[in-house]
Amino acid sequence: MRALSLWQPWASLIYDGRKTIETRHWEMLHRGPLAIHAAQKVDRDACEDFGYNWRTIPRGAILCIVSVQGCVRFPHPLAKPDKYGDFGEGRFGILMTMLKKCDLPVLVKGHQGIWHWDETKEYPVWQAPTGQAG
Repeated sequence: MRALSLWQPWASLIYDGRKTIETRHWEMLHRGPLAIHAAQKVDRDACEDFGYNWRTIPRGAILCIVSVQGCVRFPHPLAKPDKYGDFGEGRFGILMTMLKKCDLPVLVKGHQGIWHWDETKEYPVWQAPTGQAG
């Protein structure tokens, strides 16, 4: 299955259903299932802005699988700007719907761009760090 790594909290925003458009400077040609991977990189300020604890947010793990419905260039009537992306003119919006949320985040090493994740293999699950105050 194809996968896309996103810095946190943007991967969690997709998992939580708040983010349905992923913005990029490049057009995504892929349609269909796409695994959303939370990268190791965490934006602490954005976590605070969107109500996540940057110390305990999942990272280095697949969180969910979405269906890519299309990719549009901004501005576009199907992609109403929101606070979760860069909707600047000429950028692209990947339109997604949720297919499946992982019960527990699946530990997988991510990559830049679109990459292949073998969902048939067994992987360890991500565990939140213990003893980390908010």
